[in-house]
Amino acid sequence: MTMAQLYAEVVILGTALDKTLHYSIPADLAERVRPGTRVAVHLGNRIASGIVLSAVADPPDLPPAVSLRPILRVADEPPLPGDLLDLCGWISSYYFYPLGEVLALALPARGRERPARPVVKSVRLLRSGIPEGIRPQGKAGQILRLLEAAGGCVPLRDLRAGCGNCDRPLRKLVEAGAVAFEESASAPEERSHGNGPLPPPVDLTEDQAAAVSEIAPLLESPSFQPFVLYGVTGSGKTEVYLRLIEKAVESGRGCLVLVPEIALSAQMETIFRQRFPDILAVWHSALSDRERGLHWLDILSGEKSVVLGARSAVLTPVKDLGLVIVDEEHDGSYKQEDRLRYNARDVGIMRGMLRRIPVVLGSATPSLQTVQRVAQNAYRRVLLPSRVLDRPQPEIEIVDMRREGRGASIFSARLRKAVEQTMAEGRQALLFLNRRGFAKHFLCNACGHVLQCASCSVSLTYHRGEDCLRCHYCGWETTLPERCPACGHAALFPHGFGTEKVEREAQRLFPGARIVRIDRDATGSHESLLCALDSVRSGKADILLGTQMIAKGHDFPNITLVGIINADAGLQVPDFRAGESLVQLLVQVAGRAGRGDTPGLVLLQTYNPFHFTIESAMNMDYDGFCEKELESRKALQYPPFVRLLKLLVTAGRNEDACEGARLLASICREKAGSFNRSGRPVAVLGPSPAAFVKLKNRFRWQIFIKAWKSSDMQSFAEIVLRSVGGDAAFRNVQITVDRDPANEI
Repeated sequence: MTMAQLYAEVVILGTALDKTLHYSIPADLAERVRPGTRVAVHLGNRIASGIVLSAVADPPDLPPAVSLRPILRVADEPPLPGDLLDLCGWISSYYFYPLGEVLALALPARGRERPARPVVKSVRLLRSGIPEGIRPQGKAGQILRLLEAAGGCVPLRDLRAGCGNCDRPLRKLVEAGAVAFEESASAPEERSHGNGPLPPPVDLTEDQAAAVSEIAPLLESPSFQPFVLYGVTGSGKTEVYLRLIEKAVESGRGCLVLVPEIALSAQMETIFRQRFPDILAVWHSALSDRERGLHWLDILSGEKSVVLGARSAVLTPVKDLGLVIVDEEHDGSYKQEDRLRYNARDVGIMRGMLRRIPVVLGSATPSLQTVQRVAQNAYRRVLLPSRVLDRPQPEIEIVDMRREGRGASIFSARLRKAVEQTMAEGRQALLFLNRRGFAKHFLCNACGHVLQCASCSVSLTYHRGEDCLRCHYCGWETTLPERCPACGHAALFPHGFGTEKVEREAQRLFPGARIVRIDRDATGSHESLLCALDSVRSGKADILLGTQMIAKGHDFPNITLVGIINADAGLQVPDFRAGESLVQLLVQVAGRAGRGDTPGLVLLQTYNPFHFTIESAMNMDYDGFCEKELESRKALQYPPFVRLLKLLVTAGRNEDACEGARLLASICREKAGSFNRSGRPVAVLGPSPAAFVKLKNRFRWQIFIKAWKSSDMQSFAEIVLRSVGGDAAFRNVQITVDRDPANEI
């Protein structure tokens, strides 16, 4: 009996094609071609990789002279789960991004056969202490300290990334019998980072047990329901996550846990690996392509059923997914700011909806969008109102920097005294400033010129350790000129300060203090970040200094003092969300204090002690802040009461970007008029230059669209984009759609 000819609808990976293509399915491949299967096909004169969306017996309507090419090969791997295919289709539609490129982002191992497990070479510490003939302050001494902080064993690749030029000192340490090389077939990130095994699971508090009991029934009889685990800092949200995951795993289901930062995933990895040592996969940008490929295949096959990772983990092919958890759901890091501009929190919620499973959103400071959804009864709130063991919330004290006088230092007299007292008691202090570098910018005192990036309309930040000026947006670097390039005077002086300058000042004020700085400059590699965090937890640091990388989720039991250097830093941001972001950050940073047995103290240095946002943070009154802020947003018709979309127009010349934005705004207003007349209100704002009108040698203008219904926004944007597609008037510009934009930059 002859088998009927089958045909496959295929989307080509990594292309901007706005349509799918059809191919015939050879008889010998028919049993292997299913929705989600990766295949090799002809595309013009080349061979491309694609994903099958459907396989049917009826051929598509084609002209008589056109015949379909056959599928060439089928990848030797299971097909993508159906819910992930559906999710990628929704992402493509909602964020106006080509489906082939969305699927390509969900397939990190594309174009390769199953990679072999690599042999990993590691360095193991054989004995503690500094061997004779080794300088403690030299490179070899640094290697020994890094190994000790990392638990005694570090992959050689990560050691090289963290230390640099370490092969020669390593040979000396091997000759001295202090370290040895070893090989393993396991992936590097599967090694445990930390200070030995964690204690067994603790008894749940009454609030934790109630939270688990409220959510758990939906794991046994799955249905879609977002829960907001609203717990104060230190209330034990992570333990609730772990208990829920255990129940899901017992039911044979997979779990997806999202965290906002690699630094946070490193801490949680240690905890999760102790509970789920054989089924955990960790997913973040620090993994190599080979490691990502191995993990992806393990997740797809179901060998790893618990996935812990940063933003892109939301696209991993978790088998039989039964629970989605989004930790620190309010965090801005979940929003991708280039290419596919998605929000992993929202995508995670949609993934739960498609799978009909519960989604848990955890935070001590939920986003206003989430707070409003709770008020609308769309999400269920589960409270953890107290810290574990009934530990008190930290005492918060405002330090009015206006009273420090004209010669005010980075450190107020109150903060200096508190740091000294904390160290004298054998405790640790955390100093927070959300700005890296040494000086915010260099300004000419003669003409007022500010040194700016050659490619961006952004001031250059001075980094004294490297003696360079650097753009924090495109990475361009240059040396500090002796004279002002605008007027020629030798009158360039630094203004403002960052973490590098705070570190130098702390070294001067607290000689002998062991200071660990965590920011993108000081902890460039994943391994150096892990070692810095471990040194704090193991008591080998007196002062932890850093940016928002240390502000959330971390548990440092011996930190009893938190000093917020400049609480006003976020007040001047030109964004209606500035107050929300700042109070969230301040509350999260304050929550790092007093998580152990000793009560905590937070000193908040500010020049605006009576600002509503500062007062809300000082009183730890996040509910009160949300109530007032939502009233303001409703009156001004800002999200979450409207839907927002940004159309970003960029070009190599400012004139082209400006003209392109003007033409696009005209089309938008014409279409908006039609929508408004039909009772579907849409508002068009702009065009206007972006906050940074030039980034990476591209000039930027923007138009904002407001709609009161998501469906109206979807229809409106589709009509506008169809109108400009292929229009020669826009050939010199690029139009980027940013739905639910997270900032005004």
